[in-house]
Amino acid sequence: MSVLTERGNAASATLERPIAGRRSSYRLYGNPLWGYLFVGPPLIVFAIFNVWPILRGIVMAFQDYRWLVPRTQCVWCTNGLANYAELLQDDTFWHSLRVSAAYTLMYTPTTILLALLVAVLIGQVRSSRLEGIYRVICYLPVVLPVTAAVLVWKSIYDTQFGYLNQFLTAVLGIQSPPNWLGSPEWALVAAVIPAIWRNFGYDMLLFLVGLYGIGSELYEAASIDGAGAFERLRFITLPLLKPTFVLVLVLSAGVVSATEEMLLMFGSVGGPGESALTAGLYAYRTAFLVGDMRLGYAASINLVLGLIQMAMAGAVFLFFRTERA
Repeated sequence: MSVLTERGNAASATLERPIAGRRSSYRLYGNPLWGYLFVGPPLIVFAIFNVWPILRGIVMAFQDYRWLVPRTQCVWCTNGLANYAELLQDDTFWHSLRVSAAYTLMYTPTTILLALLVAVLIGQVRSSRLEGIYRVICYLPVVLPVTAAVLVWKSIYDTQFGYLNQFLTAVLGIQSPPNWLGSPEWALVAAVIPAIWRNFGYDMLLFLVGLYGIGSELYEAASIDGAGAFERLRFITLPLLKPTFVLVLVLSAGVVSATEEMLLMFGSVGGPGESALTAGLYAYRTAFLVGDMRLGYAASINLVLGLIQMAMAGAVFLFFRTERA
């Protein structure tokens, strides 16, 4: 009996050694300080290059900060609401805000409808290889540099040698095609088309993810009940894509500024007769290109744009109120 007892004690001691070792290693590598060590540097970089510029911009929005006037560059000095009182009297700002609203109204519905249509069509493809190829083709414009994309579209819009006007003249028989970049009536439309082409692939992927989350048994049951393709789209697909619509619409609220494309396509002028001068481009021009570089006034413009985008996002959440969103 004593021999068996000794063997049992030896076995239990042998089993306890690795457990104790694992516990000690857990104490070593499970220390919260290790987590702070790994997470700390990215958080510091994020705070320096994201959080601080936002906070500094909010403070600057209540200052008369001018880059070429050193006496106005006080960090905590403020001029109260003087910038916003000037905004109320600034006709160029209100014009740029109307241009931004028109741009958003043309861009957002078209992009969402095109992305949804393409996502539904790709979702019907039975071959996984073909489905992947179509996804890549539709998403390629998203990864293209915006500068290269805008340069390509500027050559397409060329009045003499551009492919678009050549197509309108040779195929459709239009003898006087539009001057896309030189006409106030067509400048904004010419800016919206490349933006839709470049960005709809991102929304398409979001809709595809939402479609993949819908169970196929719902469509099978609807087909058995005699529902056609349109009925399945209306009563199954669209209601279950509410969370995706919320995400896409909230992300699309940022186009109210639309600065990069306008700057590359028309320069700081904002197109012929400032017909494509969005509010974001006007803020950029005010801060870096004209006068004494009024960064404070430009920051107040961007703050107003941010509040507008927040209001748009809030309206989207209220309109598409759902438990999953």
